Amino acid sequence: MKLADRMRQSIRRRSGHVVLRAELARLGSASQVSEALKTLQRDGELLRLGAGVYAKARRDEATHEVTPVVDVETLAREVALKLKAHVTTGARGTLVLDTGDRRVSRKLALGQSAVQYVNNRNRRAFTALRMKPWDTTTFPTTDVGNYVRWLAGSYGVRYEPTAADQWAETVTRLAGDEVRSGPVQDLLVALKRAGRLTKDDMARLLVNYLRECKQGV
Repeated sequence: MKLADRMRQSIRRRSGHVVLRAELARLGSASQVSEALKTLQRDGELLRLGAGVYAKARRDEATHEVTPVVDVETLAREVALKLKAHVTTGARGTLVLDTGDRRVSRKLALGQSAVQYVNNRNRRAFTALRMKPWDTTTFPTTDVGNYVRWLAGSYGVRYEPTAADQWAETVTRLAGDEVRSGPVQDLLVALKRAGRLTKDDMARLLVNYLRECKQGV
């Protein structure tokens, strides 16, 4: 029997709707497991949620679209259980996985819902945003990068470079200037453009972020 067929039987016998790659590792070598997982995804029986995390799925006969067999909330709670985390709902319906004293950077895609992580280190910043997202006195001075990413994710804001940005970057490069922007700085610009931060708010967060980066060097 092919590994994909054995894996299919193993998954179907499981009562839950979320499967971790680690739970299937004993069925074959790493490369064999990878190929079997790809086969099940092509067949529409599994949907990849993130690195090593899959959901039982089905393919619509009319549209051929592959979707999970259960709703997003159910998936989120099962993922949280598998990852030994606690799931809550944050600002604007964002799903929050609280991992306690563990730092988890795994990216997950659960439908159209954003997934953010809270741990003991960044809990203060995340809680401040969740409770008072409009209160600039809650801006953190530590773990600022994660706060900015959380803020952008909560508002559905992404950085899209404009022609002016590209021109400025070119001029800076030609001038030999070593100052470069980064993902966090870009998100701050995007939040300002989207009207989610004032100019002063953006400046405060940027100063806090740069000061934290300097202290970490």
